[in-house]
Amino acid sequence: MARRASSGVNAQALLMGALILILVIGGGYWFLNRKPEGFQAETVNVTQYRQNQNALVGNEVQATGTLIDRRNEGNAQMIALKVEENGSATFLPILVPSDLNKVNLNLNQDYSFLLRFNSDGLAVASDVKAL
Repeated sequence: MARRASSGVNAQALLMGALILILVIGGGYWFLNRKPEGFQAETVNVTQYRQNQNALVGNEVQATGTLIDRRNEGNAQMIALKVEENGSATFLPILVPSDLNKVNLNLNQDYSFLLRFNSDGLAVASDVKAL
């Protein structure tokens, strides 16, 4: 006499479905919660900058933070960027030349700036990304 096929739940298929579901949920969580990327440059040390502005002259670094103030200075803009460093907020003044008009800078928005420090020790933006 022939045996009848089992009509129970296929444990292997159930396990595979659960694994796929976990991977999809985990991938979606990672995708939605990842931080936007800035530039491939070293992060500015604002504490070092405040102690000696000339220490960073000629260096190219990135600064990521929230735009809190903006003033027009002739063809350029002078902005204040609130940067988190060592668990506290510090402020970095940045000169944004007029040739960086590709991004509309809005207050209370997060940005990443690629900076080069000029001979006066002032941070001058060479590129900007809205985050």
